[in-house]
Amino acid sequence: MVFEDRSIIERKEYNKELYTKIFNITKKPKKILDFGCGLNPLYFPYKDIYYIATDINKNILKKVKKHFKKSNIKGEVFYLDIKDFNEIKKLNKVDVVFIFKVLDLLKKDKLTTLGIIKNLKTKFVVVSFPTKTVYGKRMNYPKRKWFDNILNKLKYKYEIIRFFNEIFYIIRK
Repeated sequence: MVFEDRSIIERKEYNKELYTKIFNITKKPKKILDFGCGLNPLYFPYKDIYYIATDINKNILKKVKKHFKKSNIKGEVFYLDIKDFNEIKKLNKVDVVFIFKVLDLLKKDKLTTLGIIKNLKTKFVVVSFPTKTVYGKRMNYPKRKWFDNILNKLKYKYEIIRFFNEIFYIIRK
């Protein structure tokens, strides 16, 4: 089973509750951008939000594009490396950006993470981190102190939503 599939299966039981909580804070957006979308768009519960899905896995992008067409979802699907600040700067403004379980993959590269968050043209960024290892064990430090420090340095306010296997930061820029 690929990592993206596991994330979706884990999130399935609280998916609707998650987006309800996010949109209670951010207000329901008209346009979202999902960095490292994986298969998230296949299980997104709203059909009336313009969905921009990006990933570096072209096979996943093909599945998402096919799903958008089949389900009549308005949006875009394209390749984007989240570490490419020049490409991030070219993106149009959106209401909310999702970055689910991606920033840990940057191996705590604080400058890259700071650059990504800072360069996004949006009012809200929702970042998630796993609270369990790939083997299902609880992590010793599920809250990311290094990430808190970045947000504090940028003087961004944030709220946290916790589920049994994932922690979500809802950041107001």
